[in-house]
Order: sequence, then structure tokens, then C-alpha cells
Amino acid sequence: MKRTIQAINKLKEKGIIKDYAIGGAVASFFYLEATLTEDLDVFINIESQEGGIITLSSLFKNLAEEGYKEFKKEGLLIDGWPVQFLPATTSLEKEALEKARIEAIEGQTVKVFSAEYLMAICVNVGRPKDKIRLEQFIKEKCYEEAAFVDIISRHKLTVKYEKIKKLIET
Repeated sequence: MKRTIQAINKLKEKGIIKDYAIGGAVASFFYLEATLTEDLDVFINIESQEGGIITLSSLFKNLAEEGYKEFKKEGLLIDGWPVQFLPATTSLEKEALEKARIEAIEGQTVKVFSAEYLMAICVNVGRPKDKIRLEQFIKEKCYEEAAFVDIISRHKLTVKYEKIKKLIET
């Protein structure tokens, strides 16, 4: 993972991406017991082209020049890790990126979504695996409840959360 993070940090240093933070299962490792994951979700802040279109062509071109050209499922393989570069497009993702925590992975500095934002994104996306991860956070009590409630309230996810929570409790 060290070389993967180095490659991503290099993209930021070169200005290819403005900012990034790790989300998904890998970010959850900072708060929960490790679970199986096949990829690294990297939420990025990247300049949109004229007309508001976001393109990742310069990102992929730059990585190809570094020797990273192979894809596995949805991710570009970087040091054996399929990396999904996900432009932060919703207000929730943009805020999560802006307020991400500084952590270290194998000695490399990296920004990581907080537990509360990971939970809110799980609520927003709502896939079965997101509901499982949300249940883990709730059972482990490894988040600040007031911060989480504030986030889901501001992003109008309270009703959706209450429905998911009822399913979890049954």
C-alpha cells in the first residue's frame, strides 16, 4: 500500500488532483476491525473542464507515464491495489473531503474520511454492504454521535438513516 499512497500523493504534488481522501473499506480500517476489500476508494477534488464536465484523462495519462496502465474491475492497479478515483461530486462527499483527517499508512501521510462521514456516505449510498458497515460502526460505538447526527441532518439523510436503523435493529 505504501507505493500506492506515494503514487496518489505524487498526483497531488503535481497538481493533477487538488486534494484527495481515502474512503470506503480502507478508511473504515482506522475505526473498525479490518474486513475484506478488493480496492481502494480515493475521493478526489479535481478541476472540471469547460461546461462543468469532470474528466480523469490527465490523471490516467500521468499514471500511465508512471507505468500504471492495467485495470482490475473498476480500479487502476497501483502496486497491486485496484484504485478507484471517485470525483467528490455531492455536497456530502465534498464536505467529507474538506474535513478529512490526516493519518499515516505505512509511513505515508494520507487524508482519510472521519467515521461520521463514512457512516453518512453509507446511509446516502445504501447498498447492502453499506448497511453492514453502518451496523458495524453503530455496534462498535467508534464515532461521535452528535457529529454524525449533525451531518445527516444537514444533508437531509435523517429519514433514510432511521429506516436503515430499524432494519439493523430487527
